[in-house]
Amino acid sequence: MKTLLFCILITLSFHQITMAQTTALAKPSVLPAKTYKALRDSTTSMDVIMMQGKGGSMSIEGKNVQLFNTFFEPVTANKTTAPQAGMIIWLMNGREFISGNYFLGDSTGYIVFNKDNKEYVHRINNQGNSFFKSQIKTE
Repeated sequence: MKTLLFCILITLSFHQITMAQTTALAKPSVLPAKTYKALRDSTTSMDVIMMQGKGGSMSIEGKNVQLFNTFFEPVTANKTTAPQAGMIIWLMNGREFISGNYFLGDSTGYIVFNKDNKEYVHRINNQGNSFFKSQIKTE
């Protein structure tokens, strides 16, 4: 009986360690295709709130939204220890569609979306990373 109990405890411990390692090593995922396509093609305006430097904000509307959306690639990126650089809110006909926090790196960055209690990470390309960095006001 003691041996059986010991084996069960060892098995459960091994299972928990394996699950913890799998969760820790899980690669971030991108938004579902339908959601990404709606973000890319159907959002009508967006608000960008910058948190680095002196901060600031900008609103983008119309065709400029689609141009701006080219900064966000449909591929994932690994999260880093970079501080949050800002937040972006995408709107569709005046209503919030999705929002995310963005982070900047040396050449590329990433944005983290939370939708339906799941986290999604998309890479910000070099052009987008450069644009966001150029908007950081220090004076």
